[in-house]
Amino acid sequence: MKIFLYLAGGLHLKFKGESLLGNQFIGSTEAEQKEMLAALGFGGIDGLFDAVVPAGHQRSGSMKSLSSAKTEQDVEALLRQLASQNTAFKPSDSFIGAGHYQRVIPKAVAEVVLRGEWMTPYTPYQPEVSQGILYTLFDFQSIMAELTGMAVVNAGLYHGVNAVVEGALMACRITGKDKVLVSEAVHPVAVRNLETYLAPAGKELVTIPANSGVTAAESIEKLVDDQTAVVIVQNPNFWGLLDGMDGHAEAAHAKGALYMAAGLGDQLSLALLKKPSDYGADIYAGEGQHFGVPVGYGGPHVGVLGIADGRHVRQLPGRLVIQAEDVDGKKGAILGLVTREQHIRRERATSNACTAETLVAVMSVAYAAVMGPKGLRAAAEQSYSVAHYIAAEISKTSNFRLLHPDKPFFNEFAVATPVPAATIVDRRATEGVLAGVPIARAFPFPKFQSALFGVAAASKAFPPSRMHSAADYVLLTAATEANSSLSSLHRTLSGLGYRLGYNKSGTKV
Repeated sequence: MKIFLYLAGGLHLKFKGESLLGNQFIGSTEAEQKEMLAALGFGGIDGLFDAVVPAGHQRSGSMKSLSSAKTEQDVEALLRQLASQNTAFKPSDSFIGAGHYQRVIPKAVAEVVLRGEWMTPYTPYQPEVSQGILYTLFDFQSIMAELTGMAVVNAGLYHGVNAVVEGALMACRITGKDKVLVSEAVHPVAVRNLETYLAPAGKELVTIPANSGVTAAESIEKLVDDQTAVVIVQNPNFWGLLDGMDGHAEAAHAKGALYMAAGLGDQLSLALLKKPSDYGADIYAGEGQHFGVPVGYGGPHVGVLGIADGRHVRQLPGRLVIQAEDVDGKKGAILGLVTREQHIRRERATSNACTAETLVAVMSVAYAAVMGPKGLRAAAEQSYSVAHYIAAEISKTSNFRLLHPDKPFFNEFAVATPVPAATIVDRRATEGVLAGVPIARAFPFPKFQSALFGVAAASKAFPPSRMHSAADYVLLTAATEANSSLSSLHRTLSGLGYRLGYNKSGTKV
């Protein structure tokens, strides 16, 4: 007799002449695969791939770089060996940015987030047993709505770039138009994602020049027309400069287009600058990682997407947590609007976003709550002040210069260096300092071959003694988040509990 066991992970166990581990992690047998291919009209798997994968994206030949299968112990040993090559940088020595920001995170945040209750919830389908995660997501929506001035903010998307893309598609649905204008100073990763998503959907993407590092309202006026759905400008923009707050929304609105504020620069700036709603933004699409989420291997992230006009709430992708009452009049939180295809008919879904970065949203809520409104503003002010101090010192040198010396910025800036920036960054990395991002190596800006992108994220203000020469200022080229925790722990911790800076409705306390 042959025994056949199928496990959820796709593992087949067999005996009587067949290997018990012969089909590890393959959810179908060879016979089943042939049956499925025949039903689709293909004689083999290659025919299926040829039909669905463009030839330019296929790889021919064998993948010789892959080694043979290893045992679990061998894999663990290999991972430990690779991990030993990593260098752990302190926040005070980390100056990478361009969308990723290493905050000084109060210990209370980890104490809250690492509780086991947060590790398991997926989609809270059953509100009667999910009030904890639902109310936390409600806090996330409330806090982000207060910071951005949006009427409605959803419960999170994959990341900020995903939020920008979904916001653009949402704008096309709201307006019934198919042209999207995006500033040249928007993060290049977001621009590439817009190209990837919009073209197959039959949408047109037009770039707005930003020759001086910022987007001119006059440039929008020249390009926007009656077929434009949305104008996208990032603030702070890719170069760290303040952008999109002076007449940009009005230029879009004049032709019936919506205006999106893209929050891919450090969004701690929301605690200090005007809210996007105050300068006319109809849509806010930003990144939640900037609120106390550690940086590692390009993530993790959580996208934030909001709208200023609540009448368009049904066009929001993802999830929306609301307060409701049961038959006994008791209040509770529920998933009040879920426009994703797993919940409703696919043809009625606003996007194919099937999940959210809930744990990352929990961490950003914990950070904002522990810091409180005053703590967030103080951290933003100190970050701004030290960044401008360092920029001023760099401006005094003859070998280095700011790329945009006359433009206002929040806490990061670009510096032209006398040698390739990658050389400087790589050398300082061996000394335990992440000295910014070499722009030409990381992004498609070859004309900035010697530019160094300096960013915010240190734990204390740098005294002159820390930097022995003007060159050290440039090598660090940092905007710091001086004493970002301030006295927030003393202010928020009381005994064994925490006194939060926001209540359940998102208002300050």
